[in-house]
Amino acid sequence: MANTPATGNGPFEFTSSGGKQISIPLTAFSFDSSGNIVVDAAWQAITNAQPASALLTYAVQEGLLAPAAVPSPFPAMIIKAADSGAGGNSISITVAVSSVVTSPPTNDPTLVPFSLTVTETDTYTGLTAATIESVLGSSVVTGSSPGLAQIVHGSVDASGVPKQQNGFLSGSPAEFDVQAVSGSPATIFILAAKKSGADGTNTQLWITPNNTSPPSPNPTFGLKVQWSRMVSGITLPTLDATVQSSFGYEITVSKPSSGAYSLPAAGVTTLSGGGPGNNASAVLFTGQ
Repeated sequence: MANTPATGNGPFEFTSSGGKQISIPLTAFSFDSSGNIVVDAAWQAITNAQPASALLTYAVQEGLLAPAAVPSPFPAMIIKAADSGAGGNSISITVAVSSVVTSPPTNDPTLVPFSLTVTETDTYTGLTAATIESVLGSSVVTGSSPGLAQIVHGSVDASGVPKQQNGFLSGSPAEFDVQAVSGSPATIFILAAKKSGADGTNTQLWITPNNTSPPSPNPTFGLKVQWSRMVSGITLPTLDATVQSSFGYEITVSKPSSGAYSLPAAGVTTLSGGGPGNNASAVLFTGQ
């Protein structure tokens, strides 16, 4: 993180022990993220010696030298979950701004490349084959915690126990046959993508049985389902098309009240506010 410039009423001035008038410009000072004053290397030999050292400490304590006010960031864009429901609250947006200099070089912030990573991670614990459809839902049953995957109605063997396994949904429609620890039938339920579309095959899952000693008469298992994709080299003019083609399965993007996109700051933002009939959303802000 860059230091914050210093502000004051004028140059830092004092009389040296030899009677010489010294004037140090404010540009020689800044403040680090902990609020400590930092002196430019060219002036440190002077400020580290007396009387400058004591006078500088006094100037900071009295607020004669202070961190300049940092402009508040403003909205760069609005991200919304493509689907309503609480599942959108599990979507995170990671922004990384490129340090690569464009060719030819430009000061136009709309042409600064950045990357977006969109990830939804749904985690479930204490599941059984008998209860999983009531949690994830299906085309017939409304789940208590719907997310990236649902159950194919009619595919459940309620007496079965899944073995440890992982993989991606595949095919059209995108599905995954969950295998039993042992016994017949081998498939105890089928997981399907939350909606149609080729991007459903980007859904990955992990199933982990909860093994206990001695074994539980009613064994449970955990399920993790994740959808993630990263696209680099995005610029503001290409943002709409990129989101629609690469992330449309999970999110939408729209302009803030200013009516124009701005370069977003690097960082991770999690969507919130999703629920029945409501799409989770978040505002990405600029870096300044």
